[in-house]
Amino acid sequence: MKAIYKIVFCLLLGICCIACNDDNDSIHGEPLILKASNDTILLNEELADEPAITFTWNKGIDRGSENTIVYIFRLDVFGADFETSTDPIEVAADGEFAISYTNKELNNLITKKWGILPGDRIKLQARVVAKVNGPKFIYPEISVIEIETKSYIIAPKPLYMVGDATAAGSDLNKGVKITEGDIGVFYHWKGNLKAGSFKFISNLGSMLPSLNKGIDNSSLVERTNINEPDNMFTIDKAGYYAIALFREDMKITYTFVPYQAAFLIGNATTAEWELGNAIEFVWNPTTPNVFTLETELKDGEFKILTERNWGAATFRPMVENGSLKEKEVQVYLGDPDLKWKVNPNQAGKYRIILDVNKMEITFNKL
Repeated sequence: MKAIYKIVFCLLLGICCIACNDDNDSIHGEPLILKASNDTILLNEELADEPAITFTWNKGIDRGSENTIVYIFRLDVFGADFETSTDPIEVAADGEFAISYTNKELNNLITKKWGILPGDRIKLQARVVAKVNGPKFIYPEISVIEIETKSYIIAPKPLYMVGDATAAGSDLNKGVKITEGDIGVFYHWKGNLKAGSFKFISNLGSMLPSLNKGIDNSSLVERTNINEPDNMFTIDKAGYYAIALFREDMKITYTFVPYQAAFLIGNATTAEWELGNAIEFVWNPTTPNVFTLETELKDGEFKILTERNWGAATFRPMVENGSLKEKEVQVYLGDPDLKWKVNPNQAGKYRIILDVNKMEITFNKL
């Protein structure tokens, strides 16, 4: 009997050894290791488009020919457990095991995505996961590293309008400054322009560099040399205009604005009929002829003024006691004094959208 036990034991031991050898044969290679080109980075606006950091990793453990591996990379603020990370970047097993960020890209992530104050020092975590796809589940290899970085405070990049369509005329020292809504990215302006042309300069008193008309009326091109074309945007009809300029995308819109503002008034509103309390609609520079407002409406009447002035043109429904379900709207001075009507069962909070191009109004109950 003892001999039989010895034989069985030896057989089991042999099977285990074979299984172990099979496992060792199918799993080989170095463990997955994620590395960074620097562990401390001082971001620099002057090198905005230059690489600030590169993350690289090795292949990791080979899981055998029956399995494929996809590497998933993420970057996040230290301590966030990758819940606020960048969108995952997937790299195939035959791809390049490297992810780079420029100074500008990393600075934007820190200040805009994660909301860290510009100029603050911050720790970041990078992670790569080697996800295994195959007939059986295999727990992926994971490698995480930390880096420390300091973002930069973006310097303002002002733009000034010049040209005979503007109040500055051709005097480069009197350029009309436009609002820098998002530093170096988005600019806007509204005001009166004359029939004529305009462009943008970066420095008062200096012709170059400038932003000029590109291939069409919605594109910009940077002019850095006196020998380059000095194409300008044209205004055919004098009036009030809104400009939205997207510097990074090199795009521009400039739109004639027939009505500069809109004010809600009436006993169906919190303003009642007090002119000084009339509720102003929100104006968006990218959609200058669409006014929006979120407000409470109650049982009563209201109309919409174009100015905080009883003598101004007024937006009105097409009929007396206008319905909140009707879209069509008109605008005129004087009588008849048509108004919208809010019934008691309609009271509540609304988002009102007034499109003066289409002459339509919508009341969306919230």
